[in-house]
Amino acid sequence: MMAYQRYLTDEVLPLEPAEARKIKKNLSKYTLIDGKLFRHRFTHPILVCVDGEQCTRIMAELHEGICGSHISG
Repeated sequence: MMAYQRYLTDEVLPLEPAEARKIKKNLSKYTLIDGKLFRHRFTHPILVCVDGEQCTRIMAELHEGICGSHISG
């Protein structure tokens, strides 16, 4: 994710040729709005890209909520 953000802000590609090709190929799916990376798809609304600690916090909140036990009432 960070490689896409780095390319959109500074136009810096990774040194590995395969990774650089992948970023160029998939770049049209990503956009940068106010410094935040978003992914857009044809059938879904724009998605926020999260990474690291923010991802862990979101997953913990989802699994601790009413869906945590996966048991119907």
